[in-house]
Amino acid sequence: MHQIIIRSWLKSDFKTVRKILSETWLDTYSFIPEEDILFHLDKFYSEEKLNILFIDPYTQCFITESDGLSSGWMKLYENKSQKRFYVSSLYVLPQFQGSGIGKIFMNKAEEIAKQKGYYRIWLGVMKDNIKALEWYKKIGFNFVEEEPFQMGKTTVMHLIGYKLI
Repeated sequence: MHQIIIRSWLKSDFKTVRKILSETWLDTYSFIPEEDILFHLDKFYSEEKLNILFIDPYTQCFITESDGLSSGWMKLYENKSQKRFYVSSLYVLPQFQGSGIGKIFMNKAEEIAKQKGYYRIWLGVMKDNIKALEWYKKIGFNFVEEEPFQMGKTTVMHLIGYKLI
């Protein structure tokens, strides 16, 4: 059994975050051309953009480590105007999927949301990401909205759902 720890991210994790994102996206989003995935990574997760996220008071990010190896990344976002608490990103490297990391991330998200007075957590998932969609449904998410999501030149449908906590 893996020893898994979760911790707040550090600026020194930026390169690791980009690695986690690129590896999981390329593995998971086979329905999106690689050049669109890499364009999205560079546009929204450059060092400059990660620095902005790092200091954003409404965003919290976490890294998991499994037996000392970085294994996942989660970004939480408090949308004050919508009065919603989002798990806006949750990525686990393919070789660590199924080892309980997603549940550890979700437990952390629920804990923080409750501390902030929220009774629901929200997230979005690509409609074609069947594995993640089924997992989210299994752990109690109800999908109630659908909207387009742009990754490079590719548009996919994004399902938005919530879970009562």
